[in-house]
Amino acid sequence: MEEIDKIQTEISGDICTIEIDYYGTKLAIGDVNGKIYIFQNANNSMAKIAEISSNFGPIYKLSWSHPSFGPLLASAGFDKKVILYKFENNRLEELFSYNNHENSVKSLKFSPSSKNLLLISGCLNGDIVSCEYYNNQFIINKIFAHDFGVNVIDFLDEFNFVTTGNDNTIKIWNYTNQGDKGEIKQIFELKDEINNMTISDLSCKDSTHFVCCGESNGEGVVNYWTLNDEKKWEAKEIYKQKENLEKIKFNEEHTCIVVVDEEGQEHIILENEL
Repeated sequence: MEEIDKIQTEISGDICTIEIDYYGTKLAIGDVNGKIYIFQNANNSMAKIAEISSNFGPIYKLSWSHPSFGPLLASAGFDKKVILYKFENNRLEELFSYNNHENSVKSLKFSPSSKNLLLISGCLNGDIVSCEYYNNQFIINKIFAHDFGVNVIDFLDEFNFVTTGNDNTIKIWNYTNQGDKGEIKQIFELKDEINNMTISDLSCKDSTHFVCCGESNGEGVVNYWTLNDEKKWEAKEIYKQKENLEKIKFNEEHTCIVVVDEEGQEHIILENEL
C-alpha cells in the first residue's frame, strides 16, 4: 500500500486505469482528468518519468504495444478518442488519433505481434474498430459487435481476439489484412450455459484458452473456456465466492489466475490445480 499511496500523491486525479509494459518495468496510469503518467521501476521503487495531458475527461483504458514498435502507448476514454503515442527519451509524442467513435471508448488492446502493429478499440455504442499500420499509413475498419456497448477486448494470438459487452455475450473475431484495408470477421459467438454469468472481465492465456469473471445469482464466479479437439469452445466453472468479481488476469508465466473482487481483495487460482 505504501507504493500505491506514493503514486497516488504524484497524480492530479483519481486513477481510472493502469497498464504495465511488456518487460514489466514501466507503468502507465490514466486518471479522471485525462492525464497519462509513466512510472519506471528504479531500485525497487516507482519513479515518475513522464506526464502528458491526453484525452478530455477520464481515460478509461491504456495499452502498450510490443516493444519492437518503440514501444507505443494507446489511450482511450470519455471523449470518444483513441490516441497513439510513441514513448521515447522519457517523453510521449502523439503519432495518430482516431476521432470517429460515436461514444466513449471503454476497451482497447494491442495485438501481441512483434511484426504487425494492430490495435482494436471498443465503443459504448457497440462498435469495434481496428487500426493497423500498413504501407506507411494507418488503415481503419469498423464493425458492430455488441448491443449496449463493448466492455473488454483481449487477444488470443496475433490476429484472433475476444470481446464481451453489456449484452453479456462473448464473441471471437479474426482480423486479416486485405492490402489497403483490414477485415474483421466473427468466427464464434459463445453463450454461457453454466451459470448465466454477468461478465465483468476476461483474460486470454493463448489461442485455445481464456477465462472470464463476474456475478451469478449473487455470487462471484470464474469460468474457464477451452477450444476442444472438435474446434468447439466449452466452459467450466472453476471458482466461486460470495463477493462479486470485477477483474481477472493470467500472470505473465500463465501459472496462475489473479482475480480481484468488489472490495479490492485479490484471489489466486493456480493453473496446475484446475
